[in-house]
Amino acid sequence: MAILPLLHCVCYWIATRITVLRGPEALIQTEIALDRLIPYVPATWPFYWVAYVYVIGVGGLALYRLSDANFRRAVVAVSAMMIIGAAIQTLFPARAPWPPNPTTSQRLFHDSGLILPYATLPSMHVAYCAFTAGVVSSVLPGRSMTALGMAVVLAVAVSTLTLREHVILDALTGLALATVTLWWWKKSPA
Repeated sequence: MAILPLLHCVCYWIATRITVLRGPEALIQTEIALDRLIPYVPATWPFYWVAYVYVIGVGGLALYRLSDANFRRAVVAVSAMMIIGAAIQTLFPARAPWPPNPTTSQRLFHDSGLILPYATLPSMHVAYCAFTAGVVSSVLPGRSMTALGMAVVLAVAVSTLTLREHVILDALTGLALATVTLWWWKKSPA
């Protein structure tokens, strides 16, 4: 399981380098008119970072409660989701409507040169949270865990939009990627 963060970093570093090499003319506009109605709310940054706590903390605990076969399938599924997400980013690099006064974390990460200075299609924050919510609700069934998962996915999706990290299409594509990955995880043979 410790290999997953490394795989994520490698996938997105490669996708970022390819995107930067292609140049800004390769960027596509995924913004729609509805995105312009969403206000910029820098105070939502804690909800953006909830994704890491939920995915690593709650998701990690849920993975350890899986049987060996389900655990391996979940790791393969999330690895595939990372690779597919990075491939989509490479093929369709998207530009986010960055705010005029970015938050400290946005300046730290996106101005550092280490991270892609553009948004990605799909939103992997949303994808990871949605996949984690599906795994958690299958391991710890019950309304409270399902409600928690849905609340985290919604909070992260809204915060990515209000921080101008992503647009609606990015968030929906991340949700779709997670849905397909969860379907594959549940349907693949043990």
